[in-house]
Amino acid sequence: MVAIVLVNYNGADDTIDCVRSLKNLKFTDYRIIVVDNKSTDQSVKKLSMLSSDGSIVLLKAEENNGFSAGNNIGIHYALDTLRADYIWLLNNDTVVQEDSLTGLLEGFHHNDHVGVTTAKTYYYKNKSLIWYAGGNINKITSRTEHWDYGKFEHQNNKKAKPISVTFASGCCMLIKKDVFSKIGDLDESYFLYEEDTDYCLRVTSGGYAIVYCPDAVIYHKVNASTGKSSGTVQYYSIRNKYWLIHKNYHGINKFIAMLYSSLQIWFRCMKHELDWKYYTKALKAYLRGETGKSEF
Repeated sequence: MVAIVLVNYNGADDTIDCVRSLKNLKFTDYRIIVVDNKSTDQSVKKLSMLSSDGSIVLLKAEENNGFSAGNNIGIHYALDTLRADYIWLLNNDTVVQEDSLTGLLEGFHHNDHVGVTTAKTYYYKNKSLIWYAGGNINKITSRTEHWDYGKFEHQNNKKAKPISVTFASGCCMLIKKDVFSKIGDLDESYFLYEEDTDYCLRVTSGGYAIVYCPDAVIYHKVNASTGKSSGTVQYYSIRNKYWLIHKNYHGINKFIAMLYSSLQIWFRCMKHELDWKYYTKALKAYLRGETGKSEF
């Protein structure tokens, strides 16, 4: 049985769209768990109406402690109460194709060590434009790459079969229950961003493979909940990049990754893609050892 975990924060309309698409899945042995992460709008009211027929389990977080914390609430319920064999962590601002879950499950036959599978992801507003078609984490620089990012479907013809990757976006991860026993929960110290990279590093270090399944397709309303290049995105992305390297890299490798990431951030600030203000705030927070939710 597959437990599908969606985390909602002030995004009930997106969550409802996602649930509606999930109800069309060809694979039917699943339960949907929606975790409301202490929304401040009418989300709980809307989601309570959605769950009144028993089609979803609605869990309410006592505090908004971030993306990982919300997912961990759903994961614990899935493992302890539902006894799920697989847990599908799926962004609430996605819509899935009816055979997406079938494709993700088939990815576990790729080899004996598969712990996580992930889907081909297109932009919701342009369903032929690729957001993710596999990816990797550079172990030297800590740079995370989405393969074929920003390309159109006709430009993507090299990865037509399931393939092992080192990075799967937290937007879509189907995880075997055994992984949680060995690797543990998502790290809540990140609050937002880089927690998926951290988890992928832990999964592969733990001896599991991550497999990209191109036949599993979803559509992502990218940055629907936070806003493109908002202060929130910039602050947590920068602070958590430093924290990710601090936690997972060592020796000269840590120095190289820190230097590369800093140069990359500075270059983007100079091009006005990022704001120096949020870089400064994020760097100071990292140097203070500040993790989790921040007031900035």
